[in-house]
Amino acid sequence: NAPKTLKDYFELGYLHPETDWLVFNDERYTFKQIHDKAKKTANALLSGGLVKGDRVAVCMANNPEYMSIYMGCMLAGLVFVPLNSWWVPNEIIYGLENSGSKVLIADQKRLQGLDGINILKLSVRSDSSEIDSFEDFISHASSESPAIEIDTNDQATIFYTSGSTGYPKGVLSSHRNVLATLFSWALFFTVRSEMANDEKSDNSTDKEENISPSILHCVPLFHVTGSHAGFLMSVLSGRKMVLMSKWDAGLALKLIQNEKITAITGVPTQTWDLLNHPDRDKYDLSSLADLSGGGAPRPPEHVKRLNDEMDGRPSIGYGLSETNALGTLNAGDDYLKHPSSCGRAVPPVTDVAIVDQDWNFLKEGDHGEVVIKSPANMIGYWDNPDATDEVFNDDGWFKTGDLGYMKDEFLFIVDRVKDLVIRGGENISCIEVESAIAEHQAVREVAVFGIPDERLGEVLCAAIYSENANLIDDQVIKDFLSDKLAAFQIPEHIIVFSEAL
Repeated sequence: NAPKTLKDYFELGYLHPETDWLVFNDERYTFKQIHDKAKKTANALLSGGLVKGDRVAVCMANNPEYMSIYMGCMLAGLVFVPLNSWWVPNEIIYGLENSGSKVLIADQKRLQGLDGINILKLSVRSDSSEIDSFEDFISHASSESPAIEIDTNDQATIFYTSGSTGYPKGVLSSHRNVLATLFSWALFFTVRSEMANDEKSDNSTDKEENISPSILHCVPLFHVTGSHAGFLMSVLSGRKMVLMSKWDAGLALKLIQNEKITAITGVPTQTWDLLNHPDRDKYDLSSLADLSGGGAPRPPEHVKRLNDEMDGRPSIGYGLSETNALGTLNAGDDYLKHPSSCGRAVPPVTDVAIVDQDWNFLKEGDHGEVVIKSPANMIGYWDNPDATDEVFNDDGWFKTGDLGYMKDEFLFIVDRVKDLVIRGGENISCIEVESAIAEHQAVREVAVFGIPDERLGEVLCAAIYSENANLIDDQVIKDFLSDKLAAFQIPEHIIVFSEAL
């Protein structure tokens, strides 16, 4: 009886009482309030001329409207296209043109520089009168759910992910793909919870028994971690979300105490920031139960320190946009015993294996490329059949681009096949950064690469050869890149050489 579409899935939110479901700054919303706004959004978009299958792009910082728009698109049979809110205008334009989006809904900051794009643009939380307001657009729409027939295999979302070949690719997923992730996770955590309850002694007390589940949502909603693990799982569980628009470890500590947060899901950098914050001991963090992470590996020494020094226990997940974040999970004692592993395949319908370049499956312990087979795997890359064929075989296995090996069912990631750097959970294409630096007239050669960083996992470095090395330095290059790349793509370390590389 599980819902077959995200439209039906959102009805599960009504299984939970009308308590706070979403907290954002001083605003508090029940699920019904967000869902009611979603229905108005769906009807307004359909009345505005959109038809089932049309794409709606969103580019904004985290805020409640994002969730209403996501839900509204699913109710209307539209395809939701979240764009990276750290992109600069030319990257946003690329995403709009590549996806063929009919509408862009964005905050004021992300609408700047897009005057030449001839699509319907709606502004969110903006004081400007130059662009139509999203609130005005939906104000007179019906609050009834639209009568649109949606199939489980209909297109639902296009998430953009950076690769090693320059521009990001659009990851196209169906309703079924997304739901497969959500119910797989639900099964995993239900079984885990039941096992934990069985292990409690009769005279033990649970500090959380009177605390409702809640999550500090502190990662961007345009990533599958924020969208799926943070937002969508909170519908199924009735879990309160405390949404942050920007990461601030000091504010996070305050929110954990005041809202009695039980879980945090983000990149490992964020739990590391909490652990090392100078004011950590000034706050009551005893409500914390789960210190989750994803998007990048967590060093083994971090795992031990989090477990020993923080309330709650660390966990890690491995997945990709292409798998709708589904892959492996490592939690509890397993994580402490195997802190270098990202865990075992999430039951019951996900398989993980290792292959060589010719798709031959390798035995335990052999190093090769990680492949995943699951109903959560994407339909394919949007409007890019060649790229899709490169990563799938005829049996539905997906090549992740990560190198690893299996031992006792646990997956260990050791490197990446592609030339990517993961900085704080953000994929960075070295080729794209090299290309941008090479545009500077004084640059003759450039090599971009990553080096380990305790906080962010990796940081980006650039080595440059210039015949006029005395005329450029690291700040000149950073200033040059400021309107060409997102801030996280600009190398932290830049060295200019007067000799050829």
